[in-house]
Amino acid sequence: MKKLTLTLALSLFAVSAVGNTALASTEAIESPVKILTEIESVANNSESIELINVNELPVGTPTVNFDTVEDFEKAVRELDDENKDPQLFKATEDITLSNQLITPMAATSSTTDRLTVWVKPSLNPIKSATQPASVTCDLKYSYTGSGSSKTFSEILNASSFSVGVPTSWVQVDFNKSFYSFKKGVSIELLGYNLVGVSVGGLEVGVQVRDEITFNYRIDGSKTVFE
Repeated sequence: MKKLTLTLALSLFAVSAVGNTALASTEAIESPVKILTEIESVANNSESIELINVNELPVGTPTVNFDTVEDFEKAVRELDDENKDPQLFKATEDITLSNQLITPMAATSSTTDRLTVWVKPSLNPIKSATQPASVTCDLKYSYTGSGSSKTFSEILNASSFSVGVPTSWVQVDFNKSFYSFKKGVSIELLGYNLVGVSVGGLEVGVQVRDEITFNYRIDGSKTVFE
């Protein structure tokens, strides 16, 4: 009888051990899935980031580490707030007598100025990890007049790239707005940076949306600041 009782106890212990092992394995499998689901929820509710496959990140892309999803969510929320700050750029053009005097018959020429644009640094851990210190912008435009009477006629293109470490700035579009009787132009470069994000040991790729805004006066300094 004692032997039977001992055998039964050992059997119950074995079943319990197997059950606990299976439960632990299930929790280990579900944990990364739960974290990924929460990360996706944070990204879907943000206008500043978009998740991409971590394998799409270029070699050498920096990674920002967060202990918890809550820490990651806080950084993303702060980035959204930072991007909502009032910008100097306004997508409007001056309607002035000077502009009206420039008729379609005025002779125009075109040129391209290469500008070095120093980027305003961000304190956000996600954005600052990959934000370039500066970008090079090739501004192609047509103009009329010469000397002190020289004015912009039209912005034909604005393309930019970054050099240095880290670097992953990718421009996708731009906006422009003239000011000071078309002697100056505000340019807004639209694009994104890439960064790796590790949350609780689970790594994902993140596309961080960004805008780089600067003013340039015709024939002015080729070094400008955001």
